[in-house]
Amino acid sequence: MTQSGTALRFRLSAGQMSVIWPGLDLLIKSYIAQNTKGGRRYEYPFRMFPPPFGFYRGVFSQEHMDQILAIGKLLGPRSKTGGRVRMDTIELRASIFAIRAHLGFVRMLRRPSLGGRSQKKTNKSIDDASYAQLQTRSQRVILSLERHMKRANRILSKSITKEQFKLRMQAWTAHLHWMSLHIAYFKAWPGKSFGRKTLQQAIIDQLTKMAEQGIRKAGYQVPEPPQLRRMMRLYASSARRFREGKYSIQFMMAHPGSYETTCYLAEFVFRRLELKELSNS
Repeated sequence: MTQSGTALRFRLSAGQMSVIWPGLDLLIKSYIAQNTKGGRRYEYPFRMFPPPFGFYRGVFSQEHMDQILAIGKLLGPRSKTGGRVRMDTIELRASIFAIRAHLGFVRMLRRPSLGGRSQKKTNKSIDDASYAQLQTRSQRVILSLERHMKRANRILSKSITKEQFKLRMQAWTAHLHWMSLHIAYFKAWPGKSFGRKTLQQAIIDQLTKMAEQGIRKAGYQVPEPPQLRRMMRLYASSARRFREGKYSIQFMMAHPGSYETTCYLAEFVFRRLELKELSNS
């Protein structure tokens, strides 16, 4: 719920409300359907198209979801008339996301892949001119809400410490990512399924890039691609048998650009291959 001490009071016009409400209503209905009916209509198809290893799915926050539901109760009666409201920075961010989610939803409806009567019906109500107008109106409302959000940020930052503010924004970002994948996924589905072999190849590709980075940092010439990939397959096989201590594949994928992981892979290669040291000239 909004804390009155950190909320900002301002007015939303009927035109602004007509842009915010469709997306907000869409998010709320999608979330309720998922929890009451078990429907997952607007969710990334995890079972059909498993994402690559290490894919970030976000973190659900009941507190933030309750805030969004509360915004719906607040704005619902004003959806056609507008009026004065009190919203904090999280609620303003949620409203901005709702606008962008609605644009994604409309874009999905306009896709030729829908085909048949559905596509013909959609084109009548959402033609190119109407969609362009919706984009323009949405951008104007987003800019207006972002100005209010900056003021709300200052109010909140004065009431809590910098560390608390940072943690609160991190929690919101994680929940935002969760919503975009679980209740507001309006993008085209992946073109192919990520099978076991594809995932293994993706892991080897990532390990190879990390090893190259570590070898160059150490000042040595990178071996030929087939040879380096063979070393990374050897590492992956060893790591799966728990012979690499804390340097498991999961650890490597979670820290792809760190000095620790890239240097370890370089040392793994050094112990098995004799590499030429690069000249300083």
